[in-house]
Amino acid sequence: MKKSILVLIAMFILSFFPVYGAAPRYGVTAAGVTARYSRVLSEDVVLYMDSSLAVPWFTLPYSYYVKVISINGSSAKVEYRGDNPSKPSAKGYISTDELNIVEEEPPILYPSLTLTVNQTCMLYKDSDFTFSETLTQNSTVDFYGTITRPNGEKYVYGLATTTSGDKYLGYAPISAVFSFTVPVLKIEEEPAEESVPAAESEKNNETVSAGLGSGVQLAVIIGVSAVAISIVYLLFRPSGKGRARDEAITDDRFDDD
Repeated sequence: MKKSILVLIAMFILSFFPVYGAAPRYGVTAAGVTARYSRVLSEDVVLYMDSSLAVPWFTLPYSYYVKVISINGSSAKVEYRGDNPSKPSAKGYISTDELNIVEEEPPILYPSLTLTVNQTCMLYKDSDFTFSETLTQNSTVDFYGTITRPNGEKYVYGLATTTSGDKYLGYAPISAVFSFTVPVLKIEEEPAEESVPAAESEKNNETVSAGLGSGVQLAVIIGVSAVAISIVYLLFRPSGKGRARDEAITDDRFDDD
């Protein structure tokens, strides 16, 4: 019976203290794990048609975003412009080296830019530039991105709408549309180099403090537990015959309930 009382009292005291090592000082936020968007922070981030990054599709506009679908090896499957059913999204692949994950969904994902065709030209509907449609003057192209072919020719990729109302996704010569500028979203300034060591020092100090706090906590728990056990022992310590009798009984069959 005394053993049962001792265990219950010890458990009661320990319940007032957090268990050492049971949980980290700072939990991992859901946003840090489930971030879904990556920002284009280079002017030459290419969206590829294949996971091996062998077939270039077009260059993504600088400062905007893609939705990250999955990451596998050296490539990440992403979706660009997937919020408007009337304007098809482009699902392709980028190098994982180009990933710049953000924790929240950005308010602006891509530029809203419509270009006007200034002359009759060909719109190529495939990356090999073999299948084409004719775009007449004053047709429009909803801008997705650009591409430069090996021979140096530059094209705009987007959703073209002809003057007759037909719509095609494809490449139009950049020279066949009126000049344009893609707006650049504000890029947050990176912290100055001299401030980086200070930030790292503060982080290290927090880590050390957390470790010391946990050590002190453990010492307090051990100390309080030891005191509690001592008090219980003094209160219920047997004396006289009972004490000699208790010491003589060692067979497990005689353990108190």
